[in-house]
Amino acid sequence: MSVLSADDRSQVNELLSTLEETVTVHVFTEDDCQYCEETLDLYEDVEGESDDIVIETHDMNDPLAEELGATKYDGAPVTVITRDGVTGVRYFGIPSGQEFSAFLQGLIAVAQGPGATELPDEVREKVQNIDQPVNIKVFVTPTCPHCPQAVQVAHQMAIENEGITADGIESQEFMELSQEYGVRGVPQINVNDDGQFTGGLPPEQFVDEVLSALE
Repeated sequence: MSVLSADDRSQVNELLSTLEETVTVHVFTEDDCQYCEETLDLYEDVEGESDDIVIETHDMNDPLAEELGATKYDGAPVTVITRDGVTGVRYFGIPSGQEFSAFLQGLIAVAQGPGATELPDEVREKVQNIDQPVNIKVFVTPTCPHCPQAVQVAHQMAIENEGITADGIESQEFMELSQEYGVRGVPQINVNDDGQFTGGLPPEQFVDEVLSALE
């Protein structure tokens, strides 16, 4: 069942026409999942607009789910955008509303790969020099206008450094997790379960906040 309008599909087609590498989108689902079917319908629309997007659907019991970090939190759908060694770009929940643009930008960024994301050169160098495992959680809602910026920067960091994983988390779908991390406003960003900051910050400030949390 198509989710996107004809105009939306046309815009997606134009946006993804710049892709030069094939990107694989792994989607993990489970029974009694409220938004899994809608997510798959959305991705089917996207796949239909680009020969360079491959959607692969898996059950959450698939060993690949644990390998790609899809089982880290309790719930589905979970999406992991991959190409070559890039495996740290993840969404927990359906990337709808404002987050759909972040999902599309994630596809483009993963296709570009390390060294070619939109991070400024000085920011990219800081990210590439991080020498410890980092997990960035970005709590979002579909109506938050500042959330896509935060998700995109986090995902670009994960692309530039294989030691970084970045999770865009739909806070209303993952309510227990949001409560655990005391989410009061979005985007809320948590770094390695300790550091926390909020807002759709520009890349320079975002990365400095992450580095501060790692000290």
